[in-house]
Amino acid sequence: MTDFTRIISIASLVFLAFFCIQTGIFLCSGHTIKQNGRRTLILIEFFTGFLLLFDALAYYFRGNVTLTGWYMVRLSNFFVFICNFSASFFICFYICEFIKQERLNFSLLFSPRKSIKNGIPSQLFIVFFFCLAGIILTIVSQYTSLFYYFDEQNIYHRSALYPMSVALGLIPSLITLTMLFQNKNKLSTNSFVSLLIYFFFPLVGMILILLVYGFSWINISFGLGSLHLFFSSLKLMEIEFYSGIKENSVLSPVYKTKNTIIESKKRVVRNHFWQTLSVSTAGLFLILIIVAFTGVTLPEKTMTILYPYTKNDPSKSVCVTFQQNAEKHWVDGDDPDRTGAQYDGMIFNNMRSTVIIDWKFSIFVPEGCSVDPGPWNGTFTLTEDRLNVKKPHEGDKENIHGEDFYTITPLKTLGFGCIMYAPHTYQPLSHVIVFSYTGIFKPFSNPFYDIFLGLIFITFVIATTIMLLEGKLIRVEEENRKLEITVKERTKELEEEKNRSESLLLNILPKDIASELTAHPNSTIAKEYPNVTVLFTDIVGFTKISGEMSAEEVVTMLNKMFSLFDERAQREGIEKIKTIGDSYMAATGLIQNKDNDGAQKMISFAQGLLEDVRSFNETSPIKLLIRLGINSGPLVAGVIGKTKFIYDVWGDTVNMASRMESTGMPMRIHVTEATKAQTANTFQYSETAEIDVKGKGLMNTYFL
Repeated sequence: MTDFTRIISIASLVFLAFFCIQTGIFLCSGHTIKQNGRRTLILIEFFTGFLLLFDALAYYFRGNVTLTGWYMVRLSNFFVFICNFSASFFICFYICEFIKQERLNFSLLFSPRKSIKNGIPSQLFIVFFFCLAGIILTIVSQYTSLFYYFDEQNIYHRSALYPMSVALGLIPSLITLTMLFQNKNKLSTNSFVSLLIYFFFPLVGMILILLVYGFSWINISFGLGSLHLFFSSLKLMEIEFYSGIKENSVLSPVYKTKNTIIESKKRVVRNHFWQTLSVSTAGLFLILIIVAFTGVTLPEKTMTILYPYTKNDPSKSVCVTFQQNAEKHWVDGDDPDRTGAQYDGMIFNNMRSTVIIDWKFSIFVPEGCSVDPGPWNGTFTLTEDRLNVKKPHEGDKENIHGEDFYTITPLKTLGFGCIMYAPHTYQPLSHVIVFSYTGIFKPFSNPFYDIFLGLIFITFVIATTIMLLEGKLIRVEEENRKLEITVKERTKELEEEKNRSESLLLNILPKDIASELTAHPNSTIAKEYPNVTVLFTDIVGFTKISGEMSAEEVVTMLNKMFSLFDERAQREGIEKIKTIGDSYMAATGLIQNKDNDGAQKMISFAQGLLEDVRSFNETSPIKLLIRLGINSGPLVAGVIGKTKFIYDVWGDTVNMASRMESTGMPMRIHVTEATKAQTANTFQYSETAEIDVKGKGLMNTYFL
C-alpha cells in the first residue's frame, strides 16, 4: 500500500465513521433507546461507525513496531471483524421488524421454534448462526492466525482461511437479501427499494476486496449503506425531529398493512429453503472462484534442514539441496588454501496448490569464503559465518531472467548457484540449512478443492432448479387461487344480480308464473283457475280531490296509501294484480284447487285495508274514503306482451268484482253471493241488497 492510498483510506474511513456515529446519536436524541422504535437502526449506525473507526486505526498503526502499535493493530483488526458480523446481523433483524410490522425483542433468538411459529422468518436464525460463528472464529484467529496474521513489521496479512471470513460475512447478507425478496409483498414499495439499495454497497465491496487489495472497500461500502438507511428512514419513518414532542413518542417504521392471499405454507417454506440455499451456494461459489484465480497469500514459513538433501524427497512439501559441483572446482590461484568451485542449489516445490513467490536461503560457511560477482540465479551475500541467498526482485542486478522466473509453481523446481571460494575442507552437505518461503495458495490445482467446488456448483444447480420449479408451482397455485376468488366474486355478483332480478320479477308476477316465464321466455302463459277471489278498491271522489292538488301531491298521496296496501298484501299472502289510477286490484286463490280459503283471506285483507285508510287519515291533511268490491269464481290469468309485460286476470268473475266496487258504499266491503257463500260461517253480513248489474240484471249482494 502506498502512502497516498493509506492516507485516502484513513481519511475516507474517519469521515464516514464520524457521520455514522453522529447519525446514531442524532437518532437517540430526545428519546430513550427503550422507547425508540428505531433501536435497531441506531445499533446499525453505531456498529458501522465503530467498524469504520477501528479500520482507520488499523491503517494508521499499520507497520508501527512500538508496543502501542502492536496492541492497536491487533485490537483494531479484531473489532473490525466483530463489528462487521454484528452489523450483518442487525440489518437482518431490522428487515424482520419491517416484515413483522412491529418492534421485535432480542429475546426471541433464544426460542427459535416458537418465534418461527409466530411468523418470524427462519432466515433470521440462520444469519444469527453464521454471524455468531464468524465472531467465535475471529476470536480463535487472534491466537491461531486463522483469518489473518501479522509479520515482524506489525503488518496485517491474510491467512489461507481468510476467504472463510469473507464467506461468513457475505452469506448472511445474501440470506437476508433473499428474505427481503421473499417478503416484499409485506413491505411498501418505498421500504422495499430502500432496504434493497443497502445491499448494493456491501456486495460490491465484498467482490472488490477480493480483487483489489489495499483499500477498505467493504467497510466503506458498509458505511455508505448505513448512511443510506438513515437518510431514507427520515421519510420511511416520518420522524419529526424538530417538533419538540417527546412524551409518548414511540416512533416506529411506516409498515405496509396489506391483506395477503393465504399461500400453501409447506410449499412456500420449502421454496424459501431452496432460495436461501441457492443464493448461499451462489455466493460461496463466487468467492471460491475469485479465490481460485487470485489465490491466498500464506504466511512465511521457515524450515530448518539439519542434513541437506542430495536429491528431492517428494514426501516433503519443500525440499532444498546445496552442494559443490563435483566437476567444476579448482584451486584458487591467489590462495592455495582455498578451493574455487561452482555451488549448486535446488529448490523442489512438492506442493500441488501452492506457488512459492518469495524465498531465502541461509547456510554456514567458514571464515575466508568469498563469492565471485554474479550475475547468478539469486542474490548472494556473506554475513559473518553465513551464506545468504534471496530470491531476486525487480531492480536487482542478479535478476537476469526477470522476477517471475524465480517463482516456483506447484510440483516444479528452481535452481540457483554461484562461484564461491572456500577452504578445502568445507563441505556444505554437513551443515544446517535454514530456508524460508512465502507462498500463494492456488486451489484450482488441488483435486479436493475442485471436487468441493464441483459439489457446491451441483448443489447450486439443484437448489436453483428446485427453487424455480417450486416458484412456478406457487405462482400457478396463486393464479389459480386468484382465479377461484375472482370466480367466486363474479358468481356472488351474478347471484346478487339474479336475486335482484328475481325480486323485481316477483314484484310483478306470482312466483310460479315467474319461474315458468324464466324457464320458457318465449312461451304463452295463460291458465284457468276454478275459484279465485278478486278485490277492487277506489277512492271516493278522487277526481274532485286530485283537481285541488298538484300532480306531485297526488302521486305522493297515492304512493303512500298504496304502499300500505302493498305491505299488507305481502304479509297476508295476497297477490297484487295492478293499480289503475286510484283503483287497486288484488286476487287470491290462484291455484288449481277449487276448495281454497282465498275468499276468507281476501275478506280479512279488505278489513285490513279499511284500517290502513283510517291510519292514513290520522296523519294526512286530506281525508280519504274508499269503496271495496269482492267476488269469487273461475277466471283466466296470464302474461300479456313481450316487453314491459304485465300479469293480469280476465273473466266474468273480474267484471263482477269491479261492479261490486262501483256500486258499493264508502268504507264498506261489498261482496257477491258467491263470496258470501264461502265466508258466511266466518263473517257476519247485512241483509240481501239487490242491485242492477249491467248485462246481468238484478243480483243479490251483501255488505260486511
